[in-house]
Parts: sequence; C-alpha cells; structure tokens
Amino acid sequence: MKRHLSSYKKTIGYTLLSLVLIFSGCTKNFEEINTDDGRLSELSPADNRSLFPSAVMAGLNANGYIISTALFAGVYSQHFASTQPAHMSHRYLIVQDWVSHQWANTYVSAMPALYNIIESTKAKDPTLNAVARIWKVFVLHRTTDYWGPIPYSKIGEKGTVIGYDSQKDIYYDFFKELDEATTLLKANLAIPSFATKDPIYAGDNAKWLKFGNTLRLRLALRISKVEPGKAKEEAEKAFAGGVMTELADDAYMAVTSANPNGFNLQSGWNESRMSSTMESLLKGYNDPRISKFFRPAVTDGQFRGVRNGMSQAQQNIPANSFDNSSDVSLRLAPINMNTTPQACMYTAEAYFLRAEGALNGWNMGGTAKDLYEKGIEMSMRTWAITDATIISNYINGTSLPMAPGGYFNTPALTDIPVKFATDPEKQREQIGTQKWLALFPESHEAWAEVRRSGYPKTYPLINSDNPDVPKEKMIRRATFLTIERNSNGPAVIAAEGLLGGPDKASTPLWWDKNPF
Repeated sequence: MKRHLSSYKKTIGYTLLSLVLIFSGCTKNFEEINTDDGRLSELSPADNRSLFPSAVMAGLNANGYIISTALFAGVYSQHFASTQPAHMSHRYLIVQDWVSHQWANTYVSAMPALYNIIESTKAKDPTLNAVARIWKVFVLHRTTDYWGPIPYSKIGEKGTVIGYDSQKDIYYDFFKELDEATTLLKANLAIPSFATKDPIYAGDNAKWLKFGNTLRLRLALRISKVEPGKAKEEAEKAFAGGVMTELADDAYMAVTSANPNGFNLQSGWNESRMSSTMESLLKGYNDPRISKFFRPAVTDGQFRGVRNGMSQAQQNIPANSFDNSSDVSLRLAPINMNTTPQACMYTAEAYFLRAEGALNGWNMGGTAKDLYEKGIEMSMRTWAITDATIISNYINGTSLPMAPGGYFNTPALTDIPVKFATDPEKQREQIGTQKWLALFPESHEAWAEVRRSGYPKTYPLINSDNPDVPKEKMIRRATFLTIERNSNGPAVIAAEGLLGGPDKASTPLWWDKNPF
C-alpha cells in the first residue's frame, strides 16, 4: 500500500516574510523563527492570499485521501469496502499511523495558515477574515467529528500543554463563528477576498456566503438529537441567510498536477471497491449514478460489491479479490486526477438538510417531500444526469433495494423505495439514504450522518478486529493519538473526562444519540 505521512513541521514561505509555523508535538504553540527586529510585523493581503490554498488542500486531505479518509470514514460509512489484505481499519482497527494524517493536515498544515490569516485581518480585510473563518469551521468540524474533544480555543497559545475543548463547546463556538463570519461577509460582498488564490470559488464572495450558511445548516442538523432547540434556531437562521440552491453553488477544489484530486489519485492504487451497501441501493433503485460512481467488474462488465470487514483470507477468495481481474466493481479511474476538481460540498446536501428540517417542523422554505425530490434532482445534475424523464422516473420509483447475494448470501439492505413515503420514519430513512448517496465520495460527512441519523441502514461487518466494537455495531470515533499522549499528555488525560465515556472507538460523540 502506498502511504505518505506528513512530517509534523510545515514550512510556509511567502514574499518578504519567512516564518516557520510549528506545533511542537502536533498541537503545540506557533513559533516564529525569524526574530530580527527589522522583520515585518504583520502579513499583507498578498501574504494572506498566498497562505489560503494550502489551508484548503489540507482541509480536504487532498494529499492523503486514502490515509485520512478512505481507510476510515470511507469504509466506516460503507461508501466503500476494502479488498486489500493489508488493510485493517475496515475491520474497525484504528491504525494510528494512518489516521494521524487527518490530525496533521488539520494542526500542522491547515490551522497555522488559517490562524495567521484570521489574526492579521481582524481589524481590516473583512472578506479575507470572513472566508478564512468559514473555512476554519469546515476544517475543524471534520476533525472533531473524528475524535470528539480536540484542541480548539487554545490554538495559538504558548505553553507546554495545549488543552482540549468539549465537543459541545466547540460546536457552540462554530455557530458563533459562522454567524459572525457570514454577517461580516454579507456586509462586504463587493470587497475582493482571495481572488485567484481561492481554489474553491475563485473569490466569489456570494458563493462563500451560501457555503457558510449551508455549513451552519449542516451543523444544526448534526446537533438536532442532543440540542433540538438550539438546532432549530441555528437551522432557521442559516436558511434565512441564504443557503446553496443552484448547481453552480457546488463547492469543489481546483486541482493541478502538483496537487491532484486525492479521491481520483487513490482510486488508481486499486485498494477499494463498491460496498454491498452501495450495490443493494444503486442496483435496486436502477440508479443512473452507478456508472458515475464506479467502474464495472473486469470479468463480466457487471456492477458488484463486497461486504465490509472481510478477513484477509476472505479478501483473498477470488470472488472478493482486489487484483485487476476482479469480479468486484472498482472505484472510479484516476485518469483525470490532475484536472477533475475535488468535491467539497454539494448543493444537493442543502436540500436534504432542509427536507429533514421540514420534518422536524422547522421553517425550511418548503415541504419535506418537495425538498427531498429537489435534492435528488440536484444530485443527478451534479453527476451530469440531466434528462428530465430519467430523473422523474427515479424520483417516483417504487423498486426496492436488491439482495446482493454473493459469497456471504447478503440480503436486501432495507425495504424503502425512492418514492416519498407517507410514514414519517420511512421519510426520515429515505432522506438519510438519498443524502448518503448524494454525499459520495465525501465520506467524512457520510460517516458522521450515519452515526447521527442512523441512516442509511448498513450491513454488519463480517469481522471486527476491535474488541470494543462488535461487528454488528457502528464504530463511533477514532481514539486519541499516541503521539498526542506522548507530547501533550496532561491535555489528553483531561480530554478523556470530556468524552462522556472511555477513550474507546465505541464511545459515542456528544451529538451521537443513536443506540446502534
């Protein structure tokens, strides 16, 4: 397996100013190495713009997708299944050398740049400040949703111990940050922001405003089972502020040959396949996105998945194998990894969030049914499926998920059609299931939503290597890192008290109230 773990020091150079931004032990304080009294005391707008692309790339884990995303959220959400015998994480074993890449991308690569941008633009450059704060929330919400308590309010402070915050406090501050950032951005839309240094929206502040409000809506739904009142308040404010509604609002990171699409790059390593969960849904619904998501099996041109959690012996069985003559559907080809932008957030998700909010009785500007159907339409259009008849037939389809069968005689995943039901709980399952499909391949969010909503239903693992998480249960989090225990030990010990349970993969996060 190809791996590349970043070092825990990242040097960022820019015009007229040379700083080394360091977390000693991953989350220790930033230190300036240039101490010459004649050095520049603040960053210029050009300096800040130059820092932003690296923060975006690191925030999306583009340079370590397989380590930080595919081998954890990708298989835990069952967006994918592993057919590589060397992999262990898909059997719920937390391989710290791999998952630490998520931590390093956040605290070594993304946050030093964002911290400096935000600090140096507080009294000026309002649009730079607002967009950087929105992106900060995006980066850190993915990180806290892996571990729970993380360093947050103490980022940038000096000291030998960098404390962790509870996830509740972090989420409440997320809402504060997004409220302030979107208010600031709305009041200054005409002032240029990151312009050509913005790899997502190329400096389009109006789109960043929609992105920030949609992120706020996402986080509001995340806490809906633990803080329903706060969730309603934040969701309605987000919707009123203007969320993503058009295909042009889809957020992607532009890529180059030097910084390729991490998802497509990893596809070429031939280590993951279609999961049985995907197979049951996509084939049962005759979903036209199936050929957009996966390539057919080499042997017979059919789309075929495998179960998650196979042992090494089971992975080596020809029917489940990972070699190039596989009977299993492969991930998308990597041929366009240098030109295909990397997905960040889809407009379709905004509609599914609003649909669930409408079921909760919140003001989301439409009925749950209409918003659900619009979410499906937007997802189809995102994947270049534009024929109105095809989309309408899918939305009104009554076929059910199919039974994959195969080596493990796998039954159908569930019994819901695509056509919107009359039963409220089935409606929730439909919204959650279609949102999970529409999120592909953004598995960070997919895993969080499976834990939060319980949907889609997923198959139990064939085997679990984690004694704390039985194969029929959902893994709830990554355990705290050994590198952090070694370098920031007192803070990690204190963080255990913020978890609400032991430092185990079976301990639910603050917002996770599902019994599975």
